[in-house]
Amino acid sequence: MAFQLRPDESVTHGFQRLARKELKSTRGGLGKSRPPGDEPIHEARKSVKKVRAILQLIDDDGGSGLGGVEKRLRSVSQTLSGLRDRDVMMETLAQFRARHPPLFDEHTFARLHRDLAARKRDAIKTAGRKDIWKTVDRKLRAVRRDAKRWRLEHSGLKAMTRGIRAAHRRGRQALKRAKKRQRASDFHTWRKEMKALWYALRLVEESGRYVRRDIRALHRAETLLGDEHNLVVLCEELSSDRTICRGPVEIDRLRLLADRDQCRLREKAIAAVRHVYERRSGAYASDVERACKTWHRHTRSGGARGRRRAAA
Repeated sequence: MAFQLRPDESVTHGFQRLARKELKSTRGGLGKSRPPGDEPIHEARKSVKKVRAILQLIDDDGGSGLGGVEKRLRSVSQTLSGLRDRDVMMETLAQFRARHPPLFDEHTFARLHRDLAARKRDAIKTAGRKDIWKTVDRKLRAVRRDAKRWRLEHSGLKAMTRGIRAAHRRGRQALKRAKKRQRASDFHTWRKEMKALWYALRLVEESGRYVRRDIRALHRAETLLGDEHNLVVLCEELSSDRTICRGPVEIDRLRLLADRDQCRLREKAIAAVRHVYERRSGAYASDVERACKTWHRHTRSGGARGRRRAAA
């Protein structure tokens, strides 16, 4: 089932239902084998991000019942990211070489790929020795149990509106800082805030074509900045250990070409969501709320025909 609220359920119940579903799926995927494969880890990361987005919406509304939950999920996310990042670095290296063939010859590329793969294997072995997977499962189980106690401060769509307004405002502020400073860390922060808005809008995706348009734009921009961040991580990994990237000349060439790619990706990301963030946050959230009310009203009164009309 899609990551969406149902028009016939309360927002509180919808948040609880979706969070528990994602956490159940995460535990099931990670528990199929030890250690988990690449795909279960990737899917688990996405599910945890969805649940954290729900927590942020509840917190933005001044909700309750969240004690200790974010800390547990952050710990799980860090564990999963540390393993997934190894795969991403190898993928990014291959893509980077495809864009810049003269940068690495066959021997150098094979050596770099081999060294990154060895680091991935070491990270997985370390996780197994420390019995990290049992700890991860225990934390996920505790969060799923606690989800029954999550409560919003406001009822109805007002709670969603407050969260969307807050996410949009944080995104606008993060974008402003990133454009001014041009730091990789600031663009990464903007990406996280943009992703929070993306998840929030996905919850009400069926409310109208303008919402779906913004969902597509945010996803494109977030993906571009994800590629940009992956370049940052790759460069840091390769330049931090001289046994991987040999000599300052090789490192400098890598950084120069990576900087050019980063600038291009940032410009495309900004352009993709300009229409989203040029609006004031209050007005943006109010428009989404009106679209949701129309969708709910038509769905409840007109059945399938109403749903089609509201989504048009």
